[in-house]
Amino acid sequence: MNNEELAANILNGVGGKGNINGITHCVTRIRFILGDEARADDNKIKNLDGVLDVVKQGGQYQVVIGPGVAKVYDAVVSAGHLPDSVVDAGGNANATEADASQKKEGWASRALNLISSIFIPVLGILSGAGMIKAVMSVCSVMGWIKATDGTYIILNALGDTLFYFFPVAIGWSAARKFKLPDIYGLTIGAFLVYPTLITAASSKAMTTIFKGTIFALNYKLTFLGIPVALQNYSNTVIPIIIIVWFAAHVHKWFERIVPDVVQIVMVPFFTLLITGVLSLIVIGPIAMILQNILSDSVLWLVSLNKGIAGFVLGSLWSLLVMFGLHWAVIPFFAIDIARYGYDVINPLIYAGALAIMGSTLGVVLRNRNKKDRSFGIAATVSAFFGVNEPALYGVLIPRKKTMVTAFIGAGLGGAIAGFSGAKLYEFGANGILGTPCFINPKGIDIGFIGLLIGGIVAFAFSLVTAMVFGAQKDANAKEIDTSKFMSVKVKKNENIASPVNGDSFDLTTVNDEVFASLKLGDGVAFKSSDGKVYAPFDGIIRVAYPTGHAVGIASEDDGLEVLIHIGIDTVKLNGQGFTSHVSQGMKVKQGDLLVEFDQAAMTKAGYDTTVMMVVTNPGEFKSVMPSQYGRVSTTDNVMVANREPVATGDPVKA
Repeated sequence: MNNEELAANILNGVGGKGNINGITHCVTRIRFILGDEARADDNKIKNLDGVLDVVKQGGQYQVVIGPGVAKVYDAVVSAGHLPDSVVDAGGNANATEADASQKKEGWASRALNLISSIFIPVLGILSGAGMIKAVMSVCSVMGWIKATDGTYIILNALGDTLFYFFPVAIGWSAARKFKLPDIYGLTIGAFLVYPTLITAASSKAMTTIFKGTIFALNYKLTFLGIPVALQNYSNTVIPIIIIVWFAAHVHKWFERIVPDVVQIVMVPFFTLLITGVLSLIVIGPIAMILQNILSDSVLWLVSLNKGIAGFVLGSLWSLLVMFGLHWAVIPFFAIDIARYGYDVINPLIYAGALAIMGSTLGVVLRNRNKKDRSFGIAATVSAFFGVNEPALYGVLIPRKKTMVTAFIGAGLGGAIAGFSGAKLYEFGANGILGTPCFINPKGIDIGFIGLLIGGIVAFAFSLVTAMVFGAQKDANAKEIDTSKFMSVKVKKNENIASPVNGDSFDLTTVNDEVFASLKLGDGVAFKSSDGKVYAPFDGIIRVAYPTGHAVGIASEDDGLEVLIHIGIDTVKLNGQGFTSHVSQGMKVKQGDLLVEFDQAAMTKAGYDTTVMMVVTNPGEFKSVMPSQYGRVSTTDNVMVANREPVATGDPVKA
């Protein structure tokens, strides 16, 4: 079946071109946004010659093709005569995806998803700034530095800047989300925290309406005789998001009606004038009321019983992270700190990293398998720094009882933190490194002590229970049989080096059905320690996606073809966080730098940063097998592709 025939069958299988609201593709899949997924015939598409699988995920209907996806995608677009409004052009399909999936969600879910998606790009620098403030708090509490010292003043300003000008950062991110030029979001955000307006907001009120309720508004000044309920928008989140959304619609409307010859001046003029005035008179005050209602509601729910809330949220947090649902909660950390000066939700999940670290260490101590121990040690270190995915996917999920005890341990720690009244005072790093962020600026209190006790209990409980249950994987856990390494000697083979410095592990354990099922080919999964991907052998770059999330390499002399895919669903980032150093047709040597990626930012954004390497032409080899798991560097061989194996009693070193 050629590409044109396959495309026609795929179009028919998804319900015809009229059922397609959006289409794009990544390195292996055509990603459809369908009007009605029920009209798609999954079995028919799966049985097509040239289709590996069908995956439904994140509002997308994904048809897995493999490395030849680009040609099939072009054929589908051509056969369906799909208009530009449907075809992905620089990320438009991802927006279509969001629109399509949101139609199936309630308004509250859409609002929370919107807020979290706008938060994601600023979380990295927000955590960094928070850590500066946390370190300053520790130094101040310990008496190492005074608030009047020049060092304190400079570092405190550095840590405080982002929080004070938060509407500027959020305005930039919101503008990108709503497809408004970035400079508008920055300008409107800066307008809200303009010093003269901040001063006026703190002045004596002319009058107050709805006094004594959450709807109370103080009028501070007038605009053309109209009272303005001026607010202090420093540190706020909700107002700038709504204001930028409004500005995007105003900008779009004036772009349609203003003649091209004067657009460069008149569109910005009217957009800023209308948005700026209405933001202070109408939108801002209403948005502040909404933000207060949201934060008050969350705090009310937690305050009903902080111990129970701590156990429930603490034990379920890792599950929320695994399914990407935690982003609906994270924005409230910053909102509460901005409004109250502290947050009571984050302390409830602090013990989670310690619980997972304890369980993973327990498995390591009981395990006698060198490969499993090596990976477990690396996963334990990763959990120490707040990155739990290696431990979850590589150690705990294959051992369900141990995983459950880790979640219980995290819940116990959360309950203790809740009962003690622990609070988060600054946004900072994940895991144990973020501990200083929970110290009260006035000094260490019972809440902080309770937080530490909760963390110790979570670690100890999880460590002991993991050692009790042992290191044995579940009976149904996937495992690659490496015994075949002991029975062949290779006359001619292709050794494949690790593309990363870090840890290698079983590809069948990754959180991606297509790669885990080995439908694209056998391979190895990795967790990078430095966010860099290198060439695993000498060859030619066959595929270099502009987004940087995937690279295909072919060996010059042996016909070996390898696909290196960075992260899961990272195509949705549209290249953000990736720096590619290669282009199609370029020759590379083993160890040459191919791609750099911002691993920390992607992890904070909820993406799994597992690097997956598969041999995409296994049919040309007698066998393709992983040869090493555990700690690896780019000089270590992790796979071998065998051309002509013959029986022998000599083992091949794995």
